[in-house]
Amino acid sequence: MLLALVSIFSGAALAILTAYGFGVTLLRKLAAPPEITLALGAVAESFVVFLLLLVHLAYWYVFLVMGVLAAAGWILSRPASTLREPSKHPLGKGWIPAALIFAAYGGWYFVNALAPETLADGMTYHLGLPYTYTRLGSFPDRITFYDMVPQGMEMLYTVAFSVGRHSAAKLVEFAFLLLTLPVMFRIGRRLGMSGRASLVAAVFYFCAPVVGVTGASSYNDTGGVFFALAAFYLLLVWRDSADARYLLPAGAFAGFCFAIKVPGAMVVIAAVLFVVFSQSARSARNGILVAAGAALVMAPWLLRNVILTGNPLAPLFNSLFPNPYFHAVTERALAATLRSFGGVRPLGVPWELAFGDRLVGTFGPLLLALPLGLLALRRRAARWCWAAAVLLAIPWFTNTGARFLMPSLALAGLTLGMALPPFAAWAAIALQALLCWPHMIDLRETRYAFRLHEFPLKAALRIEPENDYLWRKTDEFKVARMIETSTPPDAKIFGLTTVADAYLARDVRVAWQSAEADALFDSLRVASVDIQPMFAWKTEWPAAVLSGLRFRFPVANNSECDIADIRIYLGDDLVYTSPHWTLRAWPNAWEAPLAVDGNLATRWRTWKPVRSGMYFEIRFDHSQRISAVAVYSHSPAVGIRPEAYGRTIKGKWLSLGPLLAMRLPGKDLRFEAGRAIGSAGYRYLLVPTGAGGATPVGNAIVADPGEWDMREVAQAGPFYLFRIK
Repeated sequence: MLLALVSIFSGAALAILTAYGFGVTLLRKLAAPPEITLALGAVAESFVVFLLLLVHLAYWYVFLVMGVLAAAGWILSRPASTLREPSKHPLGKGWIPAALIFAAYGGWYFVNALAPETLADGMTYHLGLPYTYTRLGSFPDRITFYDMVPQGMEMLYTVAFSVGRHSAAKLVEFAFLLLTLPVMFRIGRRLGMSGRASLVAAVFYFCAPVVGVTGASSYNDTGGVFFALAAFYLLLVWRDSADARYLLPAGAFAGFCFAIKVPGAMVVIAAVLFVVFSQSARSARNGILVAAGAALVMAPWLLRNVILTGNPLAPLFNSLFPNPYFHAVTERALAATLRSFGGVRPLGVPWELAFGDRLVGTFGPLLLALPLGLLALRRRAARWCWAAAVLLAIPWFTNTGARFLMPSLALAGLTLGMALPPFAAWAAIALQALLCWPHMIDLRETRYAFRLHEFPLKAALRIEPENDYLWRKTDEFKVARMIETSTPPDAKIFGLTTVADAYLARDVRVAWQSAEADALFDSLRVASVDIQPMFAWKTEWPAAVLSGLRFRFPVANNSECDIADIRIYLGDDLVYTSPHWTLRAWPNAWEAPLAVDGNLATRWRTWKPVRSGMYFEIRFDHSQRISAVAVYSHSPAVGIRPEAYGRTIKGKWLSLGPLLAMRLPGKDLRFEAGRAIGSAGYRYLLVPTGAGGATPVGNAIVADPGEWDMREVAQAGPFYLFRIK
C-alpha cells in the first residue's frame, strides 16, 4: 500500500517538477508567477516527450534524466524580477469562506483523483495511450482515431504513468485544476475586478460538477481551461506592460490548447484577435508573434499527421483531405452523434446544463444566472470576456457534451462576478457551493450522471487493492482481464466494442476507429444476415486481347455502390487475379484490392452516393485474352448501370457492350467474413452481445462460431472472445 502511494506521488511529482524546471529555465529573463512558469515548462516537457517517442526513448529512466536536467536548469537559472500584480479591493476576511469551499471541494476531488481510473475515455485512450507508450517506448505502429488526435496532455501523463501509473497521471490533471484558481484571481486583478467578484467566477467554475469529474480524472478538459486562461493572463500582462516578450509564450499556451484538444484552436483565434484589435500601434506585428508561438506548439502534431496520413487534421476533416486511413462517412456519422442534443429542446438546454445532465455534465445553479453578466457590458473588460466566451463556445455546437463549454463558461463567470453587487455575490457563492456538493445533488437526483458519486478513500489509499476496486466498479476491467489471460502478448485483436486499453497490454483495434476497421466490420455485418442477397452485372464479347478493364458509373445516384468481386473469363475458364495488376478507382483507390481478393464478404465501396464519373479500373501486368466479365455487388441501387470498357494493347479504351444486371441466389458469407478478419492479420475477435450497437453481429457469431471459422475462447458477461482458426 505504502509503496503504491509513493510511486503514485513520485510519478506525478516527476512530471510536474520537470515542467517547473523547464519553465524556470525558459523564463529566466522574464518575470512570471509560478503557475505560469510551470505552464510554459509543461508545454516544453510535452514537446520533449513527443520527440522521445519519435526516437524510441520514452522510458522511465530517460524521463528521470530529463527531470534531472530540468532541475539543473532550475538551479542554475537566475530568477527574473517578481512580476507585480495590480491590487484592487482584496478579498479581506472573505478568504475564510473561500478557503473552506476550495478545501472541501479540493479534498473531494483529490481523493477521487488518487483512486484508480474508472471513467470511459480515461480507460480507453487518455491513459490507454500512455500505457502503450511506456510499454513500447515509442508511438505504436498503427493509425487509428485516437492515435492521431493531438495529445499534449497525454505526453505529460506518459511521464507520470511511467513511474506511478494511472493515478499519477490523474494527479497531473488535478494539479492543473488547482492551478486554475490563482490564474483566475490574477486575471480578475488585471481586469480591475474585486477579490469578491473573482471569487464568484472561481467558485462557479471550481464547484461545477462537470469540472470536478474531469479534473479528478484523466480527462484533459480542465488542463485545456487552465492553458486558455494562462494565455489570456499573459495577454493582459502584455497589454499592461507593453512588453512584447510575453506574446510568444501567450501564443504557445494558446497553441497548447489545440495540442490538448482540437477545439482549442479557437483559443488561438481568440488570442490573435485580442492582440490585433488592441490599440497598439504594432498590433499586426504582435498578432504575428502570438500566431508564431501557437504554430510552434501545434506544428509537431500537424506535421506528424501529414507525414502519416496526408491529412494535417486527422482523424477529422477527411472530406477535405481524403486518405486511406479514415472514412469521411464514419466521421460524419460520429459528428452527427456528438452534435445531437439527444431530444433536448433548445429552451431546455440551460436547465440541462445547470441541473439535468442530459448533455453529459452540469455546471450548477449559477449557470442560469450568467445572463446577469450582460449587465457588465458597459465595462471594456466584460466586453472582452464575453467576446472570448462566445468564440470559445462555438466548438460546443459540434460536441454538445457539457465539458466542451468549460473554457467559455470560465470566462463568462468573470462577467457575472463583475455584475453582481456584494450581497448578491456572496449569495451566489453560497448557492453554488451548497447545491453542487455531491450529497446535495444526491438528494434531488438519483439517476446516474456524469459527476463524482463517491468518496473512495480506501481505494485511493490502496487499502482496497486496485484490482479489487476496478473489478467491483467497471465491467471494462473484467473484459481487459479476460483478454489478457486468454491471448498471447503479441496478439492482434479486432474488437466490435471499445476496451479498457489503460489496463490491457494488448493491441486491440476497434471497429469505426480506422478505415480498415470500418471495412472489416462491414464484412461481418454483411455476413450476419443469414442469407445475403447478391447481384451481378455481366457482359460478353468476342474474345479479344486486352491490357485492362474499366467500369464507369456515368450517372449520379442518391445511393452508394460497391464491388464485392470481379471475375474475368475466357470462354468458360476463369482468369485468375494477379498481385501484379495495377488497380485504380475513384473514390477510395486504396480499397480497390478488396474487389479482386476472391472474397465476396469484402468489397470496394464508394462510401457515399454515386457521382457521375466514378470508376473502377484494372490494368493487367501483361495483356490477357478475355471474353467476359462479371461484377458482383451486395447492393446495387436502382438506376445504377455501370459501363464496361476494355483497354487495347495500344492503350485505347473500347466499349465492351451493355452490362446486364441480375439478382443471384442468396449466399452464406459467414466463413468468408471470418477469413477476411484472419487475412487482415487478426487472430482474435471481441464481440458484444445483447441489444444496440454492434450486438446484432455479436449475437450472430455467438450463435454458431464454427460457421464463421472461429471458436470461443473466453467470456466476460455479455462479451465474448473468439479465436480465428
